[in-house]
Amino acid sequence: MTVSVRITGSIATLLAGTVPALAGPDNPSDGTFGHMMWGGGHGWWGGFGMLLFWGLIIAVAVFAVRALTDKRQGDMRDPIEILRERYARGEIDEDEFRRRKQELQS
Repeated sequence: MTVSVRITGSIATLLAGTVPALAGPDNPSDGTFGHMMWGGGHGWWGGFGMLLFWGLIIAVAVFAVRALTDKRQGDMRDPIEILRERYARGEIDEDEFRRRKQELQS
């Protein structure tokens, strides 16, 4: 699964989760502040839901930035080990191997 598919799926899931919050009445007739404030009956759960929502938005944004800017080159390998591999494959001769090994060890 590619990174762009994961990001798109995560954003779609977050947006789909906001639909029930948008479905409430805009102007309640009982004089309260509506379903997003304390008067709506949600109490502390409303605040927790808001923290959870924004936490998820920030987490998806961080994940997207890291996934798109990840430039890791892999594990750092020992230069002498790479030199040995090149010698074993025949890319360099014995004199070249010894000269470069001496340079690396100095």
